[in-house]
Amino acid sequence: MKNYRLEGKTAVVTGASEGIGFGIAKQLSEEGVNILLVSRNEEKILDAKREIESNSSSVVSYVCGDVKDPDLPLRVLKASEEINGCDILVNNSGGPPLGSFLEFEDEDWESAFDTNLMSVVRFTTIFAERMIKNKWGRILNVTSTLAKEPSSPMVLSATMRAGVSAFTKSISYDLAESGVTINTICPGGVLTKRLSSLVEQSAKKQNITFEQALHNSEKSIPIGRFASVEEFSEIALFLLSEQGGYLTGMSLMADGGLTKSFF
Repeated sequence: MKNYRLEGKTAVVTGASEGIGFGIAKQLSEEGVNILLVSRNEEKILDAKREIESNSSSVVSYVCGDVKDPDLPLRVLKASEEINGCDILVNNSGGPPLGSFLEFEDEDWESAFDTNLMSVVRFTTIFAERMIKNKWGRILNVTSTLAKEPSSPMVLSATMRAGVSAFTKSISYDLAESGVTINTICPGGVLTKRLSSLVEQSAKKQNITFEQALHNSEKSIPIGRFASVEEFSEIALFLLSEQGGYLTGMSLMADGGLTKSFF
């Protein structure tokens, strides 16, 4: 325990069965935070629950569901009430598919909208009420550096992630006086299983080793490497802690210096 003064609080983490969501949930549990995991894959979420329980004494529960389902936030709220409510909310979901905007139909935009933007709006709205009443709360949205520096092949993700940043800043003014902070953290590259899989696919296409493909991918990052899940989760943990209480309305680029914009 690193004494972030979170012991006894309860966190809801979406997209928590693996990757960044799991990493944040695990670190929070090690600080004595009770955890409610949310994921659409029940097999993976049960594995995540067991692993977290084996490394902490925190209460760990879960709800299985897809964040784009508009009824899911209420189900999660009811489940959180069984483990003392929700003091911390982490909105995390996978990105939509790549492709040119000319290729996408309305259904593709609607799916990305519900998964990556409206899920954040819905979960935040339903959980903020309790936080405001308690005069304390932490909300963290995990998105992407695409929110600040879009790319053509990732137009769906870039559009929705930028919306999350705007939403974060807009409502931070309403929440601040109640002691509730909301921030967005924008990873540029975190070495999750999914990213490793993408690097492996790239290596096969180029007929090179995984290590070569990884090195080539990391060359564009000034620090020269991707973040580990653990160090990214540490950044998130600070924003969720008592010590991070003066930071709100931010979209923090946690990217090893990848983004070129300075504002």
